[in-house]
Amino acid sequence: MKSRPHVAPLDALRGLAALSVVLFHTALLYQQSLRPEDHAAQQVLSVLRLTPLHPLFAGQESVLVFFVLSGLVLFLLLHGRPMTYGAYVRKRLLRLYPPYLAAVLVSMALAAALGGRALPDMGAWVNSLWPHPPTAADLAGHVIALGNANTEPYNFVLWSLVQELQISLLFPLLYLALRRWRPAVIVGAGVALSVAANAGALALAHVSAPLALAWSPLLNTAHYLLFFAVGALMAQHSAALGAWYAALPRARKTALLTAGLLSSSYGGLVLAHAGVSSRIGDLLILPGAFVTVLVFAHEVRLARFAGSAPLQFLGRVSYSLYLYHAVVLLAFVFALHGRAPLPVILGGALLATLPVAALAYLLVERPAIRWSRAPVRRAARADGAVAAHAAQAD
Repeated sequence: MKSRPHVAPLDALRGLAALSVVLFHTALLYQQSLRPEDHAAQQVLSVLRLTPLHPLFAGQESVLVFFVLSGLVLFLLLHGRPMTYGAYVRKRLLRLYPPYLAAVLVSMALAAALGGRALPDMGAWVNSLWPHPPTAADLAGHVIALGNANTEPYNFVLWSLVQELQISLLFPLLYLALRRWRPAVIVGAGVALSVAANAGALALAHVSAPLALAWSPLLNTAHYLLFFAVGALMAQHSAALGAWYAALPRARKTALLTAGLLSSSYGGLVLAHAGVSSRIGDLLILPGAFVTVLVFAHEVRLARFAGSAPLQFLGRVSYSLYLYHAVVLLAFVFALHGRAPLPVILGGALLATLPVAALAYLLVERPAIRWSRAPVRRAARADGAVAAHAAQAD
């Protein structure tokens, strides 16, 4: 691999994806408050879902972009330097886990302080969140993280972090497969695994809802492995993809972007309209996620826009923004429900999310980044010393 995707635009994409998830959950909380007779507001939200504005609040679609980006980054991590599995796991866990654990503790503390009461007119889903102070079992499940199927009541975005952690641990096996097999084999196997996982989830749901929930973290990992694989393939074949994209005439680039937008915006709706409610619809969104990452990685004209200070800041704090926005939204709703109109509450929460994310980045995430890099640097120094000693011996 002679060239790599541009880093700054991908950082910006990560930030924009996180912001899209924030706006999606804000709109979802507002939608939960609407009564059956609020036809006009319901209609506006439904119509926006079908317009080119949809990427501004595309929640699930943005999470899939995150997974593709994670696969790309993890491939570059393993491809860039020799590393033992233990060193890789240590590096990845130090990067992901401290911010995750801090977000868990903050969300549980706020749930204990503000939750445990019904919120009239906020819908069944919102009233299933922060239902009671966390128990020791709740805390233990979140601390262990792996296999935890009960993340939603305290911080409803943590399910994806469970997937990040689980797939990160498996990724070296995927890396070896990528080095051995052709891309078509990898993608075909990933699609087959996804279909099998979704079929298994549907079968379990018909047998026992608790059993289906217990198996969901494992089955979701089997499903989402494909998205990490696609990102890894994009990193592995970055030079070829970049050359192919650069050679496209403007008309074909426009057609590619249009197809990607259609896939991202309507891929999931196609199966949902047909009555299919499983995650299998993600497979129709995957081409859109691929095109989005491709364009941000290789479109030269995006460099100035993506390299702007606001977008780079957004990319820098994107992980913390993703971890804490649900906590901020719920804290504002539970603390101020009945004391102010919901649009005012949600507007205040939106204004607070970025400062909270920036603070979490400074206090927790940035130190975690340093910790994750330190063992690798020490290992690199040790490897360099051994190599120098061997050279002198020769």
